[in-house]
Amino acid sequence: MRYRQVTTVIAAAAGMLAAPAVVRAESAMNQVRQALDGQDGSYAMVTLLLSAIIVLWAFISVRRLNSLRTRDSARIAMLEGELNEAEAVINSEPSLLFIWRGDGTRPDKVAGDLRGTIRLGVEPDKYYDLDAWLDDESAAAVGEALLALRQAGTAFNIGLKTRAGELVEADGRAAGGVATMRIRPLAGERRDTKELMFDARRLGKQVERLSAVLDQAPFPIFLRDDDGRLVWVNQSYMQAVEHNDIDEVVERNIPLIGQDAFKPAGDPAEDGHRVLRGPAVVNGTKRMLELYEVPFGKNTACFALDMTRLEDTRKELDRQTRSHANTLNKITSGIATYGPDQRLSFYNSAFVQLWGFDSKWLDSRPSHGEILDRLREERKLPEQANYRTWKKEQLASYERLDTAEELWHLPDGRSLRVVSEQPRSGEVSVLYEDVSEKIQLESRYNELIGVQRETIDNLHEGLALFGTDGCLKLFNPALSRFWQLDEAFLETRPHVVEVFQHCATLMPDPHMWSEVKLAVTSLSDSRRHLQDRLTRPDGMVLDYNVVPLPDGNTLITYLDVTASAGIERALRERNEALEAADRLKTGFMSNVSYELRTPLNSILGFASMLSAGIAGELKPKQAEYVADIQSSSNDLLTVIDAILDLTSIDAGAMELKLDDIQVEGLLSEVANEFARRIDERDLTLNIEIAEDAGMLRADRRRLAQTLSHLLSNAIGFSPKGATIRMGGRRDGDDVLLWVADNGRGMDPEFQKKAFERFNSRPASGGHRGPGLGLALVKSFVELHGGSVRLMSRLSEGTTVICRLPAAGPREASPPPQPEVRDNAAQPQAATGS
Repeated sequence: MRYRQVTTVIAAAAGMLAAPAVVRAESAMNQVRQALDGQDGSYAMVTLLLSAIIVLWAFISVRRLNSLRTRDSARIAMLEGELNEAEAVINSEPSLLFIWRGDGTRPDKVAGDLRGTIRLGVEPDKYYDLDAWLDDESAAAVGEALLALRQAGTAFNIGLKTRAGELVEADGRAAGGVATMRIRPLAGERRDTKELMFDARRLGKQVERLSAVLDQAPFPIFLRDDDGRLVWVNQSYMQAVEHNDIDEVVERNIPLIGQDAFKPAGDPAEDGHRVLRGPAVVNGTKRMLELYEVPFGKNTACFALDMTRLEDTRKELDRQTRSHANTLNKITSGIATYGPDQRLSFYNSAFVQLWGFDSKWLDSRPSHGEILDRLREERKLPEQANYRTWKKEQLASYERLDTAEELWHLPDGRSLRVVSEQPRSGEVSVLYEDVSEKIQLESRYNELIGVQRETIDNLHEGLALFGTDGCLKLFNPALSRFWQLDEAFLETRPHVVEVFQHCATLMPDPHMWSEVKLAVTSLSDSRRHLQDRLTRPDGMVLDYNVVPLPDGNTLITYLDVTASAGIERALRERNEALEAADRLKTGFMSNVSYELRTPLNSILGFASMLSAGIAGELKPKQAEYVADIQSSSNDLLTVIDAILDLTSIDAGAMELKLDDIQVEGLLSEVANEFARRIDERDLTLNIEIAEDAGMLRADRRRLAQTLSHLLSNAIGFSPKGATIRMGGRRDGDDVLLWVADNGRGMDPEFQKKAFERFNSRPASGGHRGPGLGLALVKSFVELHGGSVRLMSRLSEGTTVICRLPAAGPREASPPPQPEVRDNAAQPQAATGS
C-alpha cells in the first residue's frame, strides 16, 4: 500500500515536469495531497519531503531549459544574420557555388548567378554537369582537382575554359565534411594571370604527354649537344644498346653499334636537317636505319627509324618492277606509263613497235602531250575536228580516278582499244590494244551467225535443239514440215514431252519416243547417242540422230530418206549382183592362172633342157630362140604369180611370214638378182644404206618382191648409161626404202592412176609391163602397215618411197592412200618422209 502511494507521488511529480510550470506545480501538489490523505504521520512526512525535493529539481530544470532556449534563439538569430551577410557577399559578384555534403558525384546544391557575364551554353538546371559546358581538357582538370579535394581536402584554384572559349576561375575548399567550389568569371590582371596559368598547365600537360610519347616511341630517339655527347635517350635507345640505366648510357655516351658507318642519304637541308643511312645492330640484330638529325638551339635531336622492312620492300618492289617490266615487254599490247609530272616513265617494246618511235627519244621522257603532238604530226591519230579539245580530254585522265576506255580508228585502217587508268595517285597508265583483228572477227562472226541461221533454215534436214531443262531452244522449218508442227507452237519453247506428243500422232511408237525422251532428259553421265531409221505409216522414211552435246544440250536431226531408201534398195541388190560377179571373176582368174601355170612350167622345163644340150648341141640361132622362149615364159610366169598374189590379197587369204630382216642384206640380195640385166643395159646401180637402217621386221619374200618390182620398173624405163639409186634409212619408228631413176618420168595424169591394176605405158625402147607391179607394191606395203609415196616429173625421173614400221605391222587400220607428187626424182627426195 505504501509502495503504491510512493509510486503515485512520483508519478505526480513526473506529470508536473510534463506540463507548464504553474499548471505543473498546482497539479502536482493536488496529487500529493490526495496521496497523503489518510496516511500515518511519519510516513507522510517522508513522502512529503521526497515530493518537495522532486518539485525543487523540476523547478530548477525548467529554469535551465528556459535559459538554454533563450540562448539558442539568440544564436539562431545571429547565424541567420551571418547567413544573410554571406549570401549578400556571394551575390555581390557574378559566380556559381557548388556544394557537396555526401559522397555523390552530383553536387547537393548549386547557388549563385553569373549575371550574363559569360554564357555557359546550358540551362541553369544543368550547371551541375561540368562536362556539358567545359572543354574536354578543363573538364578533366577540374575532375582531378575535385577528386583530390573531396578525398584529401586538397584545396585548388585553377583556370578553366568553357566550350565557348571563355576563361573562368575555379576555387575549391573543404571544411567540416563539406566541399565547395566557386566558379567566377575573370577580368583584368586576374584574367591575364589565369590565362598564363591555364596555358602553362596545358603546355605542361602537352610536355608530359610528348615526353611520354617520345620515351615510349618504338624507335630510338636521343639528344646530343654541340660536342656530340648524349644528353637524353628514350627507352628504345636503351634497348638497342642493351642497357637498363639511362644515366649510365648518357654518362658513358654509348652510341648505337655501327652508327659511325652511317652515310648521308642526301644533301643537308637549308635549315640544317640531315638524313643519314646505314646498318646498325639493334637488340643483337643487324637492321637498316635512317637517322634524322634536327638541330634546335645547342642540341640536336636524332630519330633513328628502322628502315629494314622498307628496304626489303623496296628491293622486292624493284625485283617485281623488273619482273613486271619483262612481262609487259612480252605482251603484244602497247603500254605507256606517265608520272605525276605527265612525263613518260615506262614503256614496253610493243609500244615502240606500235607507233614506230625512236627508243632514244622515248628515253628522254617526253611529256604525254608531246607524244600526242608527234603522233598527230605523223598522221597516226584518229582524225579530230578540234584537236586541242580532244587533247585536253586525253590529258584530263590525270584528274579523274575512274578508268576511261575508247576506240581509236587510225588513218592506216587499224583499230585500237585505248584504256587509261591511274594505278597510283598522280600516275596514268595507257594501254593500246590492237583490236583490228578482233573487230574483223566479230564482224565475221556476226556474218557467220547470220549465214548459219540462213543455212539451218534452208536445210533439208529437220533440226531440234533441246536444252538441259528439256525445253526446245532451236528448230528449223524442215522440222515443223516433217512432223506437221505449228511454228507458233514451237516458238513457245515447249518441253520435249509436249513436242513428242504432237509427233506421236504421225508415228505411234511409244517405245521409240520413250527412248528419245530419255536421251534428252537423263543425266549427262547416262546420256547416249541414238541413231536409227523409222518408217511412218504414211510412207515417209526418216533417219534420225540423237546427239548429246558437251554443254548438256541435245541435238535431234531428222532426214527425209524416202526417195533414197528406194534407190538404196536397188543399189544394194545391184551391189550383191556385182559382188557375185566379182567372186566369179576372182575364181575364174585363179583357175585360169593355175591352169596356165601347169603348161608354162612344162615349157620352161623343156626349154631349160634344150638350153642345157640334153637333146644335142644347139646352133646359135636355135640357142637364141630357146633363150627368147625362156625369157617370155619367165615374164608370163611373173604375171601369173602377180595375178595369184593379188587374188589372194583380195580374198584376204595372204598371210605374212614375219621375220627380222637386215635392211642392208635385203637390198644387196635384190641387187644381185638384177645384176645381169643392169650390165646388159649398161646401167649403174648405187645402193645407199644409212648407218641407222638396222633391222626391219617383215615378210622377207614379199618385201623382196616389192623391191624387185620397183627395181625392174627403174631398169626398164631408164636409158642406157643411166644411174639408178636404191637405199634405206631409219625415220623415227619407221624404215624408209626407196628406188629412184632419172628416166622418162610420168605425166601428172598418169601418176593419178599409176597404182591401178593393168595400167602401164610402153617405154621408148619397147619395155612394157603388165601394169601390176606398182599395184602389188602398194598391196604388199599396206599389208605391212606402211604407205607408198611416188614422186615423178617428165624427163627427170621417178622416185618411189616405201615407209614401213620397223617393229612390224601395227593393228589393223584403214590403209593409207598412196601419195603422188609431181616432183623430180632428186637425191634429197629419197630422204624425205
